[in-house]
Amino acid sequence: MDPLGKKELLNFYNRHLKDFGDLPQAVRWTPEGQKKRYDKIFSIAGDLSGKHILDFGCGKGDFFGFLKEKSIAVNYCGIDINKNLITLAKKKFPDAEFIAMDIEEEEFYRKFDIIFACGVFNLRIAGIETTMKNILIKLFNLCNEAIHINFLSYYVPRRNVEMFYVKPEEILSFAITELSRIVQLRHSKEDIYLSIYKES
Repeated sequence: MDPLGKKELLNFYNRHLKDFGDLPQAVRWTPEGQKKRYDKIFSIAGDLSGKHILDFGCGKGDFFGFLKEKSIAVNYCGIDINKNLITLAKKKFPDAEFIAMDIEEEEFYRKFDIIFACGVFNLRIAGIETTMKNILIKLFNLCNEAIHINFLSYYVPRRNVEMFYVKPEEILSFAITELSRIVQLRHSKEDIYLSIYKES
């Protein structure tokens, strides 16, 4: 990750965590938006029972809480670059595994059936496009079955200068040419949901 981008990312979420604590706003979501996106990405992923799940950019562990509320038994691991968010996640969910690490800088070889990256690439920081592509390549190498990611769509009616918006045609082309020919992209009013599957 670009050093300036990393600093921007950490500072941004530390400020929001200080201001909002254990609320969705701490990770730049509204309660309604968080639930909507979790419901959507969960419905796309299919049956997760017994799967080994990596929640990349897990923040304070809210997606694990979402799965727990639905009584979905998974082997869960959450990773986030922000140690303060991970500390809160561990406090909230002591029965789950959470790791504070920079996956671009540190070695990580564990394999997972399904990998989620929900809202991870929403903030406009220095070098975000290169960082996003590098991370997607690394995550795809760690999955056995699929990765499911969501992005903010470039084609929203109004864009916020703080946020990073993705053109669906560009991310689809990247996924097909660099990762797998088996992909599925869903485009809603504001969001892109991209699923990339391992070729058998």
